[in-house]
Amino acid sequence: MRRVLVMIPAFLLVLASLMPSTVAAAAAAPPVPYDTGPSAVFFPQTGHSLGLGFLDYWRANGDVTAFGYPVTEEFQQNGITVQYFQRAVFEYHPEADPANRVQVRLLGSLAAPAAANDYLANQIHLQYVASFFQMDLPTSDPFAPVAPVPQNGDHDFFSQTGHSLNYAFKNYWEMWGGITVFGYPISEEFPDPSTGLTVQYFERAVFEFHPNPTDGQLVTLRQLGVTAAQQAGVNTSAVAQGANVPVYSAGLWQRNLSIAPDQVTTPPPGAPFGETKWIEVDLTQQYLRAWDGRTMVFGTYISSGLDPNATPTGYFSVYEKLPFDEMKGGTPGTPDFYDLKNVPNVMYFLAGGYAIHGAYWHWNFGQRVSHGCVNEPLDSAAWMYSWTPMGTVVWVHN
Repeated sequence: MRRVLVMIPAFLLVLASLMPSTVAAAAAAPPVPYDTGPSAVFFPQTGHSLGLGFLDYWRANGDVTAFGYPVTEEFQQNGITVQYFQRAVFEYHPEADPANRVQVRLLGSLAAPAAANDYLANQIHLQYVASFFQMDLPTSDPFAPVAPVPQNGDHDFFSQTGHSLNYAFKNYWEMWGGITVFGYPISEEFPDPSTGLTVQYFERAVFEFHPNPTDGQLVTLRQLGVTAAQQAGVNTSAVAQGANVPVYSAGLWQRNLSIAPDQVTTPPPGAPFGETKWIEVDLTQQYLRAWDGRTMVFGTYISSGLDPNATPTGYFSVYEKLPFDEMKGGTPGTPDFYDLKNVPNVMYFLAGGYAIHGAYWHWNFGQRVSHGCVNEPLDSAAWMYSWTPMGTVVWVHN
C-alpha cells in the first residue's frame, strides 16, 4: 500500500458539507440497555444468586474472569447493601450518581499493610542468610513511591500514588475497568514470598501474573473476597436456587437489535471501560460509536469488510494517522482491484492495512462493502480524526 500526502481536494470539502450530521445526542437520552436478559441468575458453582444492579456491574466489568463467582447473597453490612465474590466485594451506594452506585470495596488497600510486613520480613531473612556468605543484599520496598517512568504503550505512571503500571498488568487493568474497578496501583510489581508469583497491589485488587497458565489467563485477581468473608465471619453457605431464577449462561442475554444503533447509550459487556476514550465498531449493526468513558459522544453508520475480506474482530489501537492516503489492492483486471487516491482522515489500527477512514466513492453506509477497512461518511471521518488521539483503543465486535 503506497501512501501519498496531498492537500485536500475541493470536491471532498463540498461532499462533506452536504453530508447530514451523524453526531448522536446520546448523553441526553435515557439509558438504553445494550442487551436484555434475566434480572437474576444462579451459580451452582458456589450455590448463590446474583441480580439487578450487581449482576449488571458484574457482567459489564469482567464477570467471572475479574470477580469470580458470588460466595454470598446480597445482605446488609454496616448499613450498606453488599455482596461478596471470590475476588471482590460489591457495595451499593444509592446516594452516588447512577454510574457509580455499585462500587468495589478497597480490599487491596486493606490487604497491603500485611503484605508489606511479610515482604519486609522475607527481606530481613534473606539478608541474614546472605550475611553468612559475606554478601551484601540490598533491600527494597515495593510499596514505597518510585520515580516517574516514561509513559508509552507499555508503561504508565500515576502521580496520585507514585507507582507505575507495566506490560501485562497494564493491559489487564485498562481492559477490565481501570480506576473505576481496580483503583490506582499502590505498589510496584514484586515477587510474592508466599506464592512465588509476581504480584501488584491496587486499591481494590491484587493482580497475579501466571507465566504458564493452563487456562490462558496470564493475569488473574487474588481471591480477596473469600479472605475478606472469612475474616469478617460472613456466612458463605450455599442456598437453594430460586424457583424462577435460571442458572447463569452468557446465552441468556439477547442483543437489543430492535433499538436503533444511535439509541444505545450503555456500553456492551466486554467494553474497554478503563479507557478515557475508545472506539466501538459494531459489525452486526454496521455502526461506529465514540465513547468517553461510559458516555457515547458520537455515532455514525459505517461500511465494514465484506467476506472474504471481513474486518477482524478484537481489541486494537490507533498506531498511525494520516490526513490523506492512497489505498491500492487486489488483482489488476479483476473486480477485486482498487486504486483509491486521496482517501481522507485515515487511522490505522491493525497491520495489513486495516484502518478507519472516510469514503467518497460510495454511499452504502450501514452495509458491508469494504475490503476490510471501516468506511465512514466524510463528515464523520473528519470528526473522528480530530477527536481520536494516537493509541486510542479500537474494539471491533459482532
